[in-house]
Amino acid sequence: MVRPSLARIGATGDGYATDRDPYWGSGFFIAPGWLLTSAHVVGKGGAGACRGESAMSVTWQERTAADARQEPAVDPWRERTGTGTAVLVAPGPQDSRSLRDPWPFPDLALVRVSGADDVPCLWLGDREAGPRTPLGLYGWSVQTGELGLRNGTGELAGSDARALLLAGSQPVGGLSGGPVLDLRQGSVIGVIKGRRREEGVAVPVTALCELLDQRESRRAVREVLRAHDLYHASRLGSRSAHPDWATFRAALPGHVPSASAVGVELRTRLYGHLAQLPPPSGAGEVVHLVEDVKERVCGERLHSLLVRNVRTWREGAALLYGLRALEPGGGGTLVDLDAVLVYAAMVARRAAGGRAGRVDRERLRAFTTWINAQAAGHRSWAVGEAIRALLDGVSGPTGWREAAGGAAEAPAGSVCVEPTRLVGGAFAARTDVLVKVGAETYGRHPWSVQLIYDGKDVTPVDADERGVPAEELARVLREPLARALSQGDHGEHLAAVEVFLPRRLFDLPVDEWQLHPGPPGGSPGSGSVPGRHPEARESVRDADRDGRGAAGTAVAVADDLDDDFEGDFEDDLDDERALPLGMRRTVVIREIRRNGREPSPEWRRRWKGALQGPLAHGTLHGRSPAEGHLAGTRAGGRYPFYGVLSAMGDARVPVYCGPVGRGEGYAAMRDALRSGHPVVLWRRDRHDHEECRDFHRQAADLLELARHADGLHGRVRELRIRLADPATARAHGLRGKIAVLIDPPDRPPYGAETMRPPPAAPDD
Repeated sequence: MVRPSLARIGATGDGYATDRDPYWGSGFFIAPGWLLTSAHVVGKGGAGACRGESAMSVTWQERTAADARQEPAVDPWRERTGTGTAVLVAPGPQDSRSLRDPWPFPDLALVRVSGADDVPCLWLGDREAGPRTPLGLYGWSVQTGELGLRNGTGELAGSDARALLLAGSQPVGGLSGGPVLDLRQGSVIGVIKGRRREEGVAVPVTALCELLDQRESRRAVREVLRAHDLYHASRLGSRSAHPDWATFRAALPGHVPSASAVGVELRTRLYGHLAQLPPPSGAGEVVHLVEDVKERVCGERLHSLLVRNVRTWREGAALLYGLRALEPGGGGTLVDLDAVLVYAAMVARRAAGGRAGRVDRERLRAFTTWINAQAAGHRSWAVGEAIRALLDGVSGPTGWREAAGGAAEAPAGSVCVEPTRLVGGAFAARTDVLVKVGAETYGRHPWSVQLIYDGKDVTPVDADERGVPAEELARVLREPLARALSQGDHGEHLAAVEVFLPRRLFDLPVDEWQLHPGPPGGSPGSGSVPGRHPEARESVRDADRDGRGAAGTAVAVADDLDDDFEGDFEDDLDDERALPLGMRRTVVIREIRRNGREPSPEWRRRWKGALQGPLAHGTLHGRSPAEGHLAGTRAGGRYPFYGVLSAMGDARVPVYCGPVGRGEGYAAMRDALRSGHPVVLWRRDRHDHEECRDFHRQAADLLELARHADGLHGRVRELRIRLADPATARAHGLRGKIAVLIDPPDRPPYGAETMRPPPAAPDD
């Protein structure tokens, strides 16, 4: 099954790379005309091959059954060769001098191969494999001195950072770029990268989906993944010399009813339909949809203890495989088929409610008809009713009771749940992001990034206990913060960012941090996309056309949807993620030290007052607003401002016209926190003393318009937007860069979140 999909890669012999080894490495086909391999394999052809400027030779074998019947002594395999052009190399070299060994992760490349549209393709895994999973390693090798196919077996030993560790048969020279197969599931879980002294190393195939996060690689990866799913869906029931992967995989030990009620054929057809829909807006949309489904089916919302970096609809469905209803004592009844069908219906409903023109109505109708066919034959009446209600009106009359053909059967133990609980309204789950920066220790600040669900449960995203200097925080936190926000944003909800800081760092410009600060392609981890070169652009267009002709209309790449999918990402200037955080979403500062203790009565009382309002203006230093602040002076006494701040009303907000990380501002902020103030406004930039009157005036106006603490978020964001435009700021007399402390006492301190173990799975 694997051999027809394997390929070896080398120099074309057309004048390019004549000083290099003619054999570079292995690869394998994952979609018609598309080869997946390692970036360092393509790199052996030089920077020109990585940029798509020079071609490579790709050779594979096909079985000639007729020859084998006529003469057993004749080798039934014959070789075919095509010309390959790199469309994506990640990470790509910036120049010929940056070809490195070892090649950095993810070390993946996509190659468009001419004349290979009819080559059988392997199945890409949709979830991570567990430890001790039996594996098969495949590729070409010259280890024996003669070029030939090599395969071996082993098991998944574990992981090291981003790499999979392989035990058993070790990769040898030439196998780089070949597939690592889960022998129980029949799916590719990794791409061979190399070996260490005692173990092999592979790149998880899920790293291919991670490239959807990068502007430079998004289009190519999305096209290939779509073509992969459409190809396998089109092969179901087709007559071919090569059996389809669904039939082959269904007989493997990983696909038994005790492990999942979702059959291989159902998965394959589902992924084919999902590939026809517009992609999700981000990981948050998929993760929250999965959690909604679990709550509908199991009756309880359970947040994952691990961050799920899913970026496609198919990955979301995979998170539901093996789902069991919670029962006393652990374990439970398998309900993953129920969950997957409800998930499919909810995805279809979201697609129907999306932007006009982004979804083909005929394809959506075919999807909903298929879902209803599965629901019509489901043994649980409640699940069928729930799906009917979800799809009502999505693509016209459902006719679900008449659509019984090809229905999937549920296992006898399927749970019967009330349809009202399954249908339910939209869940108002809110996910925000907590960034925690600790006090300085030996010049470094430890940090962590977490997700917080509905203000209660917390899931860690990333952390560094050793820490970094303060000036490095913006750079180091950029990637984990972007990852967390992609999980938190969903539907109409933009995740807020709550930044816990020691008082010395309160003037850190967290509201000005950007997730995409520089021009595309400038970071070492970015992918090189030869699609910017004329040859590769033509290759992408040819891929779209060839995808339609190779496997019929069922595997057609939706050309008319491509521009809609990608149009929002063409220009970084138009990308909302390039905006400063505070201009797009709520960004507030909180004090890390007092949030590690039990809230004081004053803190609780003042927060209640701030919520009720109306908010009123006060000064942090207790003097007239016209006096401004005393720059560079040291406040006298042990508690110089505590008396004035304690006497303020509970709804009065202290305002300071100057930084609070040093001098008088630092002392005043300390006393404000001691006296329980949960809301403080200040100006963190340098300015002339004469500007303070105007700053206090605009702060007073802002508080009056906000009225209460919950109303501050939108007003502060609007003010930041106006201040970002110098012309608008001058026209309205606006001054300064505003910072805001909104520090409620009812959010969980670190480590207080509840945790529970998942239900036990049955023994295989």
